[in-house]
Parts: sequence; C-alpha cells; structure tokens
Amino acid sequence: MEQARRRREAARKQNLRTRHHMTPEQHDSLLAFQGGRCYICRRATGKTRALAVDHDHAKARALCEHPEDQSCETCWRGLLCQPCNRLLAHVRDAAAALRRAIRYLKFPPAQEWLMGQDDE
Repeated sequence: MEQARRRREAARKQNLRTRHHMTPEQHDSLLAFQGGRCYICRRATGKTRALAVDHDHAKARALCEHPEDQSCETCWRGLLCQPCNRLLAHVRDAAAALRRAIRYLKFPPAQEWLMGQDDE
C-alpha cells in the first residue's frame, strides 16, 4: 500500500514537471495561497483526487512556445477540482456565460415567466 502511494506521488510530481513546468513546491505554495481548496467551489481539497492545474489556453497559444496541452507559469490560472475545471471548459472560458449563470441562479426565468402568466 505504501509503495503504491509513493508511486502515485512520484507520478504526480513528474506530471507537474513535464506537463505544467511546475515544481511540487510551487504547487503546494499555490494551493496554500488558495486556502488549500479548489478556487471556485471551495469544497475540494485535492486529498481524494488531485486538483488540476488550470491554465489559459488562449494565452498559451499566443505567448508560450510549449504545446497547447501543457502549461507554464505565464499561463497558469490556479488549481481547480475536476468539475470546476470542466465547467470552465464547457463554457469555453466565456465570462459572459458565467455572468448569465449567476443571473439565472438569482432570477430564474421560469419564475419570471410564471409571474407573467398571472397577467393574462
């Protein structure tokens, strides 16, 4: 069991170095800066499943020389849990879509629609 844990940790460190050009110390420092949790949901801690190194793909394409599926400190954004990282990918990093999602949660269109039905 201990040997498997050490192998997973070594693989994680290797992934940080080769895919994200990030040292384990940089990762741990960024995680501490974020309060030890996913920056968006604040629930995931990375203890069960490692947090993803989220990076700006557009910035990576425009400014960096590494492959698009990699990252560097120029394009790092933070550490996210898998669902939050997928959320950003799903909306294609569009801030306008996230603002609409906030408005949707605060002012559900079905409720507004139902109120309009009273007028008819």
